[in-house]
Amino acid sequence: MTAVETHSQAVGPLGDGPVPPLAVEGLRTAFLRRGERTEIVRDVSFTLERGKTLMLLGESGSGKSVTARSVLQLYGRNADITGSVRMNGKELVGVRDSEMRTIRGGVIAMVPQDPTGALDPLRRIGSQIAEVIRVHQRTPKQSAVRRAEELLAQVGIQDPKRVAASYPHELSGGMRQRAVIAIAVSCDPQILIADEPTTALDVTVQKQILDLISTLREETGTAVLMVTHDVGVAADYGDRVAVMYRGRLIEQGAARSVLENPQHPYTQGLLAAQPRPGVPRGTLPTMIAWSPEATGPEAVAS
Repeated sequence: MTAVETHSQAVGPLGDGPVPPLAVEGLRTAFLRRGERTEIVRDVSFTLERGKTLMLLGESGSGKSVTARSVLQLYGRNADITGSVRMNGKELVGVRDSEMRTIRGGVIAMVPQDPTGALDPLRRIGSQIAEVIRVHQRTPKQSAVRRAEELLAQVGIQDPKRVAASYPHELSGGMRQRAVIAIAVSCDPQILIADEPTTALDVTVQKQILDLISTLREETGTAVLMVTHDVGVAADYGDRVAVMYRGRLIEQGAARSVLENPQHPYTQGLLAAQPRPGVPRGTLPTMIAWSPEATGPEAVAS
């Protein structure tokens, strides 16, 4: 199934034109457990453009994070990943683990949902950033340490030397998330994948983190894939939006077109169910389950 392309001609991710930083076509991810095969990502296709942000929007459990992690081949032997994931024209599906390790953190970086889980609790922040720089850029230790402090300043930390000498538990959630972003951008990646990067942060810090990612994208030209369930975030920070449901992309296009004039009934229902000022609690429309094969206005409830 091909997602509805809102107000623009549908273009295959591997079609004519300049080679995009990331092109995903027909991606499928299945997990095997006790002899049973469960497919989570189903025939997903999209492209990332340099200096632009694609928002992967959908409810919890729709397959957004699995899609993002499949691009990075993070599941190893636990998943069967098929289809095509091309980075600057190079196929990543099926490459050796050793080769993917050089790509992760170097060319493609990830900002995870939980910065606490992503950081080593027994090592200082500066040491963790410096290690990534040394592994991917073969930088001398002292140069990597200095660069780590520069990166902490770049992501808006006021006292980078103190934070570099701190352990993760000594920092607030927002500071830990900034440290994780510093790690992600330490090697000037061409592609940044942000998986719900503001989970568990208060509203003010959320905006700071999202503004930071947006600023870094503008300054470096990095292509960003951001996973979110928040329609407001998709509207404010996305250039394009791809709506995901039951492991499939059911609609994608320019953010404004998709969010202001959705074509797929599921997208229409998703937007109608968003809380709005003046709408009493308990009166929002209830989401219904659409057929996973539905592709347009003819979709029916399952």
